[in-house]
Formats: sequence, structure tokens, C-alpha cells
Amino acid sequence: MTTLKKRILQNISQTETVSPISETTNQSQELTTTTTTTTTLILDNKNQSIPPSVHKVRLVELKTTYCRFTDFVKRLKTLKTLREYNEILVEFTDRLVLFRNCIDDCITILVQHILDQTDPLIQVAFINTLTIIEQQYPTSSVKHTNELLNFGKQTKSIKVASALLSYFSILPISSFIDKNALVRFSIQYSANTHVRVQLCALKLLSTLGRITDLESSLQLLIVNKLLQAIEHDDARVRAEALRTIVDLFKCKVGLDSKYYSSFVECLQDYYAEVRLAACEALFLLAINAPDSIVPSGLSNDESSKLINEIFRLICDLTNDEAKIVRVQAMKMIGQLCRNGVDINLIHQTLDKKLLRITKRKEFIAKVEQLGSEMDDITVHDVTVDVQSASITAIGPCGALISGLEDEYSDVRAAAIDSCYDISCCYDVFQSKLVEYIVSMFDDDIEHVRLQAMRILGKIARGRVLSGEQVLSILTELLSRSYDIRSALHDILRVVRIGDPDTLFKLFHRLVENIQRFKTDTQSVLRCLRELGQNNSAFIALLLPKLLPMHSYLDVQEPQFSKIDHTCALILVLNAALHHPSIVSVLPDYVFRHYRYLRTKEPELTPNLQTNFSHTQLTKTFDVDISLPVTIPSSHDVFERILKLSEQSQDLHPNDRQKFYRNLAAELHKVAEMDIDLLAISECISLYYEVLAIITYQCNTRNCLKALSICKRLLTVFHGYSEKQLLVFQELHLYCHLFLISIQTKLNTNIRQRCYKHIQWQREKFKTNDEQQKDIDEKLLHTNLISYAQQYISIMSKNVLSNKTNFFKAHNQIRMVSVKFLEPESNIEHVLEFLPGLSVSIPCLMNAKNLARQQNINIKVTYLDGQYCLLPINDDNIRTLSEDNSLRIDSKVTFSHQHWLRPCYATFSVVLFPIRSQCFVMDINDEFVEITRPIRVLLHPKYLRHRLRKKHSIDEQSTMSATTVEQLDIADDDNDEQETEWLDEVGVDEEETGHIDDDESEMDTSQDDEQIEYVERRKTPDSDEDEEMSY
Repeated sequence: MTTLKKRILQNISQTETVSPISETTNQSQELTTTTTTTTTLILDNKNQSIPPSVHKVRLVELKTTYCRFTDFVKRLKTLKTLREYNEILVEFTDRLVLFRNCIDDCITILVQHILDQTDPLIQVAFINTLTIIEQQYPTSSVKHTNELLNFGKQTKSIKVASALLSYFSILPISSFIDKNALVRFSIQYSANTHVRVQLCALKLLSTLGRITDLESSLQLLIVNKLLQAIEHDDARVRAEALRTIVDLFKCKVGLDSKYYSSFVECLQDYYAEVRLAACEALFLLAINAPDSIVPSGLSNDESSKLINEIFRLICDLTNDEAKIVRVQAMKMIGQLCRNGVDINLIHQTLDKKLLRITKRKEFIAKVEQLGSEMDDITVHDVTVDVQSASITAIGPCGALISGLEDEYSDVRAAAIDSCYDISCCYDVFQSKLVEYIVSMFDDDIEHVRLQAMRILGKIARGRVLSGEQVLSILTELLSRSYDIRSALHDILRVVRIGDPDTLFKLFHRLVENIQRFKTDTQSVLRCLRELGQNNSAFIALLLPKLLPMHSYLDVQEPQFSKIDHTCALILVLNAALHHPSIVSVLPDYVFRHYRYLRTKEPELTPNLQTNFSHTQLTKTFDVDISLPVTIPSSHDVFERILKLSEQSQDLHPNDRQKFYRNLAAELHKVAEMDIDLLAISECISLYYEVLAIITYQCNTRNCLKALSICKRLLTVFHGYSEKQLLVFQELHLYCHLFLISIQTKLNTNIRQRCYKHIQWQREKFKTNDEQQKDIDEKLLHTNLISYAQQYISIMSKNVLSNKTNFFKAHNQIRMVSVKFLEPESNIEHVLEFLPGLSVSIPCLMNAKNLARQQNINIKVTYLDGQYCLLPINDDNIRTLSEDNSLRIDSKVTFSHQHWLRPCYATFSVVLFPIRSQCFVMDINDEFVEITRPIRVLLHPKYLRHRLRKKHSIDEQSTMSATTVEQLDIADDDNDEQETEWLDEVGVDEEETGHIDDDESEMDTSQDDEQIEYVERRKTPDSDEDEEMSY
């Protein structure tokens, strides 16, 4: 007892020594003592005795964070040299997260040391530390800004002033800061002779100049200082001043056309960043004051609109030597055309011939050409002076064409975007722009071709493509890129074809596209539907080539299963909507096939019954070929199945089990017939499968299967109502407790999982107490198996009763589906790589009804059953505008130094459940596989490489030819030798990487080097009877 009292008194003395550090520390300590739990006793000066009722007391000193803070303060007092200060401040910033609860006190101490120190270098170190704190914890040091501002006015050190300016530039503007004083402080140093100080001051002016409540005189003073800075000798200062002006112009601060001449002079600067910033400043002037009058650049005696003169200047920049300037100029050309540039200037950008764009005949077109080369240039209504020619002053002449022919892909892509901007404003240029954009289909860079295709799909709606233009599309329809093929399909949906022969070639190429790439089937069929409607006249001429037919003889009926016949039917039937004569010449089998196609693909097949009367369809034929007025609806079949399911309650459990399985099979057929009923049919089908499992003779294996189906119902499907969700959640808990009830012995993990599931169900949906009032709650904590058996006996009648009356065909239930586009099936060729190198498999997937908040991973499973999960980041997912589906572009990378033998691996996509909808014990370990696994064979070429390093050069030279043949042939004959060698060198594990990780280049000669990171594998338990894993 005496020892305990001594420890208490020591604790009290420690609290007394630390308390007078600062008032803020005292307040935080009081908060700490008031927020501690009841099981902790903290003694102070007024309470130095232990209450007699307390038997066990846990003594707690001050909070650990404040102990670190006091140690930090003590260490600062003992430092003397700059090196010691740097070491302690670096350590403090590295461990800044440990001081988050006392960050205000830390800032107070740092500011105090800044004011007390006399060495400028030490002051700079403390200011840099404040900057780091402000970046991690914004607005934490705003209240000390005025103190530091007064300190900055008094300091004579350039380094300290520069550090303060950098610190002020990252501060958020608030009411605690004297903004006007801060502006004067930055203006004071903006004229400093040191370049670094000027740059920091200009960055601060960029932030302060955008403040709305700043004095108008100060705003004008800021603009004047920036205009003076653009004439500075140092290029960095000029570029930073222009960037600051651009930031102010974006906020409508200082916009005035009188600054036009100053920015024009900056376009001749040798520094590319200066020209780029001046170009942006001129662009903002043209956008905000397009009708202002400025002197014309062609003649000093004339004036012109500001936007036209700036357009000429920016067109000159398309020939700039810097790529970044050309890219920016190309983007601005299209944006300026949207704001009222003269149409003659725009016409000049699309033609390399010099056109007359002014009224004066004495206009001089400045072209820097030799006298012998002037004959190659056609000049209309202009006078050319060869001596005063200059290639940099030709203005808009062929500017857009030069951008399309630029050597850099970024410039070409920007020129394509400008073509779209021009086409949106001026329809007269669309035919010429379509010609230029189609020519970009032959570009060497894929993203440029893709950009051109997407732009053409936007501007070519309803236009007729010539045969040469369609041939450019035909060459790209068999590209390996899914995005390019999809973009071409979008183009063909909106254009018309110029001649029937080209249309026939296009049809065969689209059929070949489907045969080579099965994933393009739906996209191509939609394309054929639009082609048929847009080119009905040509399709009427091509009928004998598209379908087997004869004027008076019967022909052999083609097989409907062939994809080329399906494509021809969709093309012809859609053309019949706009060309009635097609229906009168169609053979009999077309109408029989039409009935089936109309039922299977209602979106692709038109309803000819609404467009043509019964007499029109039967006039030509003796047989009854009339189209059905009402096609049997899959909705009626669905409703009949739901009504039929109500008869299950009167059946014996064995018969009821068979009945549920038959219903599930019928619903699978409905899901295949009608895509609108796919989600709800699959959902109820899985529900019947669970009822069939737990209705009669359910063992452990079947019960685990029912649990996995319940998890799939709560993970893959969305859009449930509250009643529907409650039905599936009760069924999930029932299957879980049913599994517990048939066990003889439970381990700790299973008990804990069951307790949490019951608790989650009660808290989430407040189960009805009347249904569970007969269940003894004491059994839940004493005998879980008895509790489960009692729960099953009471709740079985309620849970196992058929509740499909809650479901209707119009319910908005959605099913998450992910489909592999590339690779489409198992990879046939063997992936080979040397040890230490990597091999990647690109994965392109299409996901429907997948929410962004849902977590999906790629699961890689190895031959021994082990697996690892690779996350898919949001950067690899984009939304398609066509159907709002998600396109996932990723890849799986296999890499390791040591592979021992050929090995199979499979990869698939898994979906993690949402905690609010489905109970999960560990979200990282429970997932649902939603795609079919794709298998790949890895062959590392390891044997010869390893033996070459193991044996010496002399031994390799004496190796016999027989041994070499045995090493070269990986067959069953040398399995014994390989096994002996495997026993000698041992077995290493493999590593799997992802697209988001940079592929590391490893030296193949260093086989003993270990990989720093190895993906953790997870192995499910194979013995289900000993320990359940679900």
C-alpha cells in the first residue's frame, strides 16, 4: 500500500510540473481528465487519496501526446546550432500525426521561436516547418498570420522574407488576416532584386488579387506591378507575372483591351513559358472583349476587332517551335471560333491557298519563300512581296491543316478538337471538315485515330460518306482495339453510304467483324439496324445479294443459326420500314424467321404490323404469312409461374423440393427470352433454389451452398424494396442458424460469427418480437446449438413460406453483370517469360448496373487452390454514354524470379457486398465471383536458365547433346529428372502484380535477390466438416 501511495504522489508531482507550460496546454489537460473513462482514476491536488470503495485503480499520467509535446519543448530549449535545429524539426514533421491533438500548441511554440531567434537560417527552418503543418492541417495557423506579417516587415533577411511569402501563399483567406497589409507586403517584395523573392511575391499576388473585398486602388496597383514584371530581364519572372495576370483575368480582375500591345510583344519572347502565358492572356481578352477595336496587324492605318486580331496571332503560334505552345494554340482556335471570329478567317485556316480576306487590294501576304518556290503557291487577289516575306506572319493561312499534319500527336489531337468546335458553329465547313477528319483514320497513333472517330460520329450525323471515306473505315473495323471498333460502329449508325457497292462491302466487313470478335455482336447488330433505316433504297437494290431468293422458283431456306443470315435479316427488315416495296418481294421463310427474331430481339427487329396492313402482307403469297398481331409475352409467362408457385404449400417436402427446382429452371428460360425480366427472373430463381435446398434433407454441404446463394442475392442484386430485402435477410439468417443446428461441435470463430449475425439482424431491421417471444434468450449465450434448433422450429413456417407475392414483373430490380471483352475465353497460347521478368495480360471488361461505391477486384487463383486479390482503381473505370455502362480497362501482371515448372492460373472478377445490405464478418475475405474464370498457362523457360548459372562454364562446355535435348524438350519423359532437380533447388512462391503498379525491371542475372513485396495468399479450408468456411 505504501508503494502505491508513492506512485500516486509521483504522478501528482509530474502533473504539477507540466501544468504551467501554457494556458492552452492546461485547457487541453482539463478536457483530457473529463473525457477519460470511469475505470480510470486521475489524481489532482484536491484529491490525493483513494476512495475506499475502489479496489483496483489504473494510474494514468498525462496524455501521451502532451508528453511528446513537453519533450519537444524541452529539446528546443537545449539546441544551439543550425544542424541541431534542422534535425529536431525534420523529426517533428515526420511524426506530425502524433501531435495532431496539440497542433495549436505546437504552432504557438514555433511562432515564438521565430520571433525570438536572431539567426535567419534558423528562422527559415521554423517557417518551413510551419508551411508543412499548414499543408497537412489547413487553417491551423491562421491566427498567427498578423504576428508573422509584422515580423516580415521588420526583417532584413531576404531568405526569411522569401520563406514568409511562400508560407502566406498557401494560407486560406479568412477574416483573421489583414488582407490589405498582406498585399502591400507582397508588392514591396515584388520589385526586389532577388529572383526567388520576386517569384514568391508574384505567387502571393495571384492569390490576393482575386479577393473580392480588396481595395480597388490595391487591385489596380497589383495589375500595374505585374505589367512592369513582364518586362523583367529574367524569363522566370516574366512567365510568372503573365501566369498571375491570367489568374486575375479568369476572375474578371483587370480585364482591359489597352494591355493588348504588351501581351503581343511577349509573343516574341525566346522563353516558351512566356509565349504560352501571353497566348492565354490574349485569349481571355478576346473572349471577354471581342468587339473592342485595336490597330490591325496588317496595316497601321486600319483597325479591326480585337478577337480577329488575336485569332491571327494565335494562328501564327501554330508554327511555334515549342510543342506546348502549338497544342495550346490549336485548342484556342476552336474556342475562338465559337465566340464570333470572322468567317473569312476561319475559311482561311482550312485552306493553304492565300485568300483575299481584306477589302484593300494592297494587302501584302507575307510568305517566306525563295523566288523559285513562289510559283508553287497560288495567291488570289493579293500582291506578294518576296523580300518582305516571313513564314511566321502568314496568319490563319492553313493553320488547322498544319495542326493536323504536326509531328506530335498531342497537337494533332488538339487540331481535331478544334475541327469539332468549328463544325458546331458553321455548317458550311462541315463537308470539308469531314474530309480532313476521315484522313486522320490513317494516323500512326491510336488515341489520335480514336479521337478522330469520336469527333466524326458527332459532326457527320445524316451526311453521305463517299466510297473512299468508307474504305478508310473498312480497314479499321478489324482493329484489335475494342474502343476503335466501337467508335466506328457509332459512326456507321448516323451516316449514309454513297453507293450500293460500298454498302455491300461494308455489310460483309461487319459480318466478318462479328465472326472475329464475338464481343461486338450487339454493337454490330445495332449498327446494321441503323444502316438499314438510313440506306433503304440501296438495300432494295441489294436484296438478291443479301438473301437467297428467286422470282418464280423456290430456294433453299438458309439456316437461321448462321450469323450472316441474322445480320441480313436485321438489315432488310429495318429497310422495309422506309421502303414498302421490299415487303412484297421477300420470300416466305423471311416472315417465319421474322416471328422468331421479333420475339428474341425486339429492339433490333421493327414491328412491321404497325406499318403495313394485313392485306399488304398477304397479297403476294398464297399461304398465310400474316404477322401475329399479339406475340406471346414473356411477362405473361412470368406471372403464371408466380401464380403457380402458390400451390407449393400443400405438397410433401420431397415433392415441394422438386417443384421449386422446376420453377427455378423455368425462370431461367424466361430470363433468356426477355432481357427486361433478366434481373428479377434470376433473382427469384435463386430464391427458389435456396428454398429447394433447405426444404428437405439438407446437410452441411447443401446448407453452405444455400448460404452462398443468399450472399449472392444480397450482393449482386439491387433495387429491393424494404419488404423484399427483409425476406432475403431473414432467409440468410435462417440458413446460418440451420447450419449451426445440424452441427455437433462449434469452435470459437463460428460462435462469434453467429452472435454477430444475430446482433446485426436485430439492430438493422428490428425483428418482430412477437415471432421470437417463445425463444429462450439464455440459450443464445449458453447453448448456441439449442438456440438455433429452437429458432428453426419456430421460424421455419414463416421463413420457408413462399413469399413471391412481394415480387412483380415491373419491380426495378437490377443485377450487376461483368463481361470480359478481352480476353473473351481461355488464353490458348502459352505465356512464356524468363525469371525476373514479367508478363502482362490486358483485361477489358464491360460492367452493367455496377455502383461506384461497390468494391470489385480481380481474383487470381493458382493451381494449388491459393488465390490473391488485385484491386481495380477508379482511374481504370469510365462510363459509356451509350448505355451508362462501365468500361474497365486493366491488366494482370505475373512476375517473379523463380518459376519451377509450367503452371495454370485462372483469373476472374469478384464483387464485395455492401455492409448495409448483407451481413459480412470480414469485408476483405467475403466476396462473390461474378464472371467465368479465364485460364492461362504460364511457362517460365526456367530449367535451362537455372542450370546455366548453377554449373560452371567448363561443365557446360562438356555437356552432352543428349542432356541438351532433354533440357529443351518439356515432355513427360524427363519428369523424374526434373523432380530430382526441384528437390535440390527448392520451391519459391510467385507474385502477381496489377496495372496500377509500375512494372519493375529486375536484373535476370541476380537470381538470389528477394522480392520486397509478395502478395498475401488466402487458402480456404478444404475440410468442411471439421471447420466451416463461408
